[in-house]
Amino acid sequence: MTETENNLETKTEHTGPHVPWMQWESVYGPITNTTITTFLFFIIILAISLTANKALKSKKKSKLKLFFLNFLKFFDDYLVDSFWNKKFARAHFSLIGWIFIIIFFWNLFWLMIDWLWASITPNVLHYLRPMHSDLNTTLVLWWVTVFMFLLIAVKTHWFTKTAKWYCFNFTWENFMEKSINVFVWWLHLIWIPSTMASLSLRLFWNIFAWIVLIWVISFLGGMMTEKFLEVGKLLAIPFWFFEVFVAFIQAIVFAWLMIAYFKQSSEEHH
Repeated sequence: MTETENNLETKTEHTGPHVPWMQWESVYGPITNTTITTFLFFIIILAISLTANKALKSKKKSKLKLFFLNFLKFFDDYLVDSFWNKKFARAHFSLIGWIFIIIFFWNLFWLMIDWLWASITPNVLHYLRPMHSDLNTTLVLWWVTVFMFLLIAVKTHWFTKTAKWYCFNFTWENFMEKSINVFVWWLHLIWIPSTMASLSLRLFWNIFAWIVLIWVISFLGGMMTEKFLEVGKLLAIPFWFFEVFVAFIQAIVFAWLMIAYFKQSSEEHH
């Protein structure tokens, strides 16, 4: 028996609430519990995407086609109102839309696993992990945002002008104001890596904390009413529904921050 199998067997025999590690856990070699969950999620998203594409291309009117059209129109109107520029909003519609879908529906997907699958076979929690409770996932979303932020700045203002802003922006009316402007743009340069806290760490800690809270409450509720078919686990249901709200808010906040960063990178600075 390998070391990984021994670890899984030990975890399976654990009698307390299932609290995940801070990072992914290996299931088999390079395959981790986050990898398995991500793979399952993208299979479902691919099926939904193909269904949406077929419904939107169909000439027949249907409720499914109306649903996807309304969703796309709502998100398109939201981005146009946020950017104040229809062309710029349409150019980044796919990226921001996909980030919103990944964050919101990824968390909904995990809640469905927690509600249905884990209730039948709790051991499945050792092989699946909420994707945004893994810091690697949220760091990837942060890297994508920062890369696009810099790419938009370079594409809009060219590399030389963008580099000048961040490295030595000695422009303004008098010497004192010019010197202050240089220091201010050095702070802007430091601000870029600091966005990791507002994007990746905020998302990670919010999702990780709520997942742990739900599992602990489910375990304690079951322990309190063990002789009554563990009906105390129903105490976690309000927290499950509140987690849906938290997932939606996290997706909205991440999308809004992306809009703010992209809009700032496209503006003219002095």
